Amino acid sequence: MNKTKKIAYTGIFVALVMALGYSLLYIPNIELVTLIIFLSGYFMGIRIGSMVGMIGEFLFSTLNPFGSGLLFPPMLMAQVIAMTFVGFTGGLIGKYLPSEGFTVKYIFVFTIAGFSLTLIYDIFVSAAYPVSAGFGLTQTIGIILSGIIFSALHITMNTLVFSLLLPIIVIRLNRSRLFYG
Repeated sequence: MNKTKKIAYTGIFVALVMALGYSLLYIPNIELVTLIIFLSGYFMGIRIGSMVGMIGEFLFSTLNPFGSGLLFPPMLMAQVIAMTFVGFTGGLIGKYLPSEGFTVKYIFVFTIAGFSLTLIYDIFVSAAYPVSAGFGLTQTIGIILSGIIFSALHITMNTLVFSLLLPIIVIRLNRSRLFYG
């Protein structure tokens, strides 16, 4: 893929992060940002997936109408690091699960990825305040566990999105051959 296409697709993925992120903003803990960032890595590779995760999450968080991430830099940093990891993981999985020959194994891998990546994101973001405030390990774990209901909903929804929606998107994008050549 030539450099111009890579830049254009990177911009499209960042725009999708913003658009889909804000479209579901009023529904707590239901989001498609993680999915889009994962997809960017899956189809564009580790480097671009990581970049989309970093830039997309930074813009989404700092321009959030419910409160800018700039107001609490440790949380912003946790969000950006976690979503950079999502893009990286998408690229890693895309590298080892080639786009042709889609099988049930893909659905299993996508389901585990959706669960694991959302869990990691929720732990990072939930730990940002207590860690930056100097709380001990026990207090930090207590604060993380106090948000378990919200995290459970977030993890459940992303696991479902990754297991049900992601395979359909990957199959359709593979058929379209957008990311080849």
